[in-house]
Amino acid sequence: MQRIGNLKERFLSFQNLYSAWRKAFRSTKTYESYKFTFTLEKGLFKLQEELRSGNYRPGDYRYFTIADPKCRTISVAPFKDRIVHHALISILEQVYERRFIYHSYATRRGKGTHKAIIQVQKYLRNNKWYLKMDIAKYFDSINHDKLYFLLSRKIKDNFILDLCRKIINIGGNGYCGLPIGNLTSQFWANVYLDHFDHFVKEKLRIGPYLRYMDDFCLFSGEKRKLKKMRIKIKDFLMNGLRLKPKERATLINTSVHGLPFLGVRVFPSMIRIRKENFKRSFEKLRKKEKKYHDGKIDYQNYISSMMSLLSSLQYWNSKLLLGNMLSKMNNNPRAPGCSKIFSNKHVF
Repeated sequence: MQRIGNLKERFLSFQNLYSAWRKAFRSTKTYESYKFTFTLEKGLFKLQEELRSGNYRPGDYRYFTIADPKCRTISVAPFKDRIVHHALISILEQVYERRFIYHSYATRRGKGTHKAIIQVQKYLRNNKWYLKMDIAKYFDSINHDKLYFLLSRKIKDNFILDLCRKIINIGGNGYCGLPIGNLTSQFWANVYLDHFDHFVKEKLRIGPYLRYMDDFCLFSGEKRKLKKMRIKIKDFLMNGLRLKPKERATLINTSVHGLPFLGVRVFPSMIRIRKENFKRSFEKLRKKEKKYHDGKIDYQNYISSMMSLLSSLQYWNSKLLLGNMLSKMNNNPRAPGCSKIFSNKHVF
């Protein structure tokens, strides 16, 4: 594997830091971000000097919990650190995009959930059997030393590697785990399983394969072949990456029964949203409508929220369900905004 160096100055350039600030500020409108922006040029030059001198130290995370769809602890880094994360990933992306396999779909430009689901459907049309697996507590299980080793196989710039080490070490329980919510964590989670991707493609020589973060699928015309692959995959994950497959989520089934993947069930001829995901979307719509009627949000906010949720559902074969959902909202199918959205040709 060719190692890439001479990344330090590209990372430290004012242009890279300024671009990173723009990305961080776009998604973080807080008092802290506005305070940094008030003296932007001074703040970026100071941050640049801290990084160059080696005096930069990541700050402590702020934590909160969400329970949609399952309970997760989200870690929020200080705004200054988020600038560093964006600046670092903008450099590492250029290195790793050539390394990542084509059918790795999570947190990459031009990829995403919709394209991953469509590709799964294409594979189902050409293969009778599938094997679906994912990793138990993936982010909590990523080993720091192993991750650093994998980074060092591709990066030979010691300055960048030392910065990666600082950010990696501040998360998890000291030797294992990446904080959910960080841009760096999402990217490094892809790097960690990239080693596995190449094992599947180059050692096992599986053609129809794709991965979305820690969810991955293999396809074949033979059930026996997938059973053999499952044993080899489990051994590689546990011994090579210190990861444990989620046994209850490991499936070998036929395409006729559909493949549960990323909130939908994929069949060769259709894609259905899963019942629990549809119910969750329905509840979100009802809450938005109630806030609008109570005067807590304005009409534009209400319409934008509705359109966003409906647009995410309209990709799948759910037109009838969407119509029923809108008509049931408060038993008022002509609630302000509902009829406009339902009749909008862009939704269906």
